[in-house]
Amino acid sequence: MDLINGVEAILHGFGRNPPPQEVAQARSDICTGRINGVPCPNNHKGSFSLTAQASAIIHAQRQRKLELKLAVEGESALGVCRTCGCYLPLKVWFDSQTILDYTTDSTISKFPDFCWIKRECQRLTTISQ
Repeated sequence: MDLINGVEAILHGFGRNPPPQEVAQARSDICTGRINGVPCPNNHKGSFSLTAQASAIIHAQRQRKLELKLAVEGESALGVCRTCGCYLPLKVWFDSQTILDYTTDSTISKFPDFCWIKRECQRLTTISQ
């Protein structure tokens, strides 16, 4: 997901149809390695660069996430995905269809096979065929 697609997804999709708590938790657990002890190498917790506009949008959506009381255990271990550039504490709360709609096939192919994003997008693509 490039920056433009990511910002559009946040503006159009966040909070519209969040997955159940257990789905968001399972997604987070894959990224952080909370259950198996092996975090995804693409879960980047270091610094990252954003435009002021993208930063303001993410901040506003984080506030919305708090208002909706959406949280997962181990959330502090979620960072930014190095593959798609998305802020994972928000992404785990997006519905699969929105993720698929705003993620290119090229990006999907770059996720590791164990990634929940890749698996869910492939499942939706298979269902629609």
